[in-house]
Amino acid sequence: MRHVVFIFIDGLGLGSDDKDVNPLARFDLPGFESLAGGQPMTGSANSVSTPELVFSQIDANLGVDGLPQSGTGQASIFTGTNCAKEAGRHYGPYPHSTSAEAIEKRNIFTRLVESGTATINQLAFANTYPARFFRYVDRTNRWTVTTRCCMSAGVHIRSTEDLATGNGVAADVTGEGLRSIDDNVTPISETEAGDNLLRLASAHRFTLFEFFHTDKAGHAMSFDRAHKRLTALDRFLAHLQTHLDIDEALLLLTSDHGNIEDLTVKTHTRNPVPFVALGSGAEHFSDVAAIDEIVDRIVSWYNNPIS
Repeated sequence: MRHVVFIFIDGLGLGSDDKDVNPLARFDLPGFESLAGGQPMTGSANSVSTPELVFSQIDANLGVDGLPQSGTGQASIFTGTNCAKEAGRHYGPYPHSTSAEAIEKRNIFTRLVESGTATINQLAFANTYPARFFRYVDRTNRWTVTTRCCMSAGVHIRSTEDLATGNGVAADVTGEGLRSIDDNVTPISETEAGDNLLRLASAHRFTLFEFFHTDKAGHAMSFDRAHKRLTALDRFLAHLQTHLDIDEALLLLTSDHGNIEDLTVKTHTRNPVPFVALGSGAEHFSDVAAIDEIVDRIVSWYNNPIS
């Protein structure tokens, strides 16, 4: 069954080659470099377009002044709507009120169901959440963009119970962070987490995984934290690439805005963000130029797959 694995990485821009500024230039990250066609994933990286790999630098500013934010950026990614323009500004970290209709009616999950591509049971959000997350959103109704998309479409939001059976992935990949708040969580390696994601994805037509710790490390302006998060993510991505069935699967990767690539500032950046398509029909995504163009291209990939 042809399927998509979409890796969303929060706060990952393409920045300077200066190792005193950019941890993606400073550290050895072979998994990231492979996704960039064998070059460091920085602003000087050349675009790559082959039948099985597309790597490009795409726009996250969306024609709006100011620093891009997660709320409007992620809503733009997962609905195919320029939500920053609709809001009249970049906004975050939670969705802006003007994005509510797009998230409810045009999110990627709903689009795939309405296009006849998949049933709800063939769509998966791989992230797993602890009990305190569900208590928090029940009390505040402050859902993130991705969980709000799931809620609107009826896609299952996974818990640590799913993580325990290998039917989900922790937000930090290994589950180390969840262990500190849930004694029932047993941390695993990045390769085990990669196997769990690939198994989950092979049973679904579309699977999304969100990694937000890059954004937190960027805000902390910490090379130590950046190294920890990027190297763990790199091992995870390298394993996915090694074991991805490129005849049946397509791996996509992008971000909502820059941050971790410039640790001299605490804020987000206006740098371009990476876009990667690896596997079956990757060249179908060769002309994606901005983050709000991805959803339309995903839907059309299923309808007109390139072999």
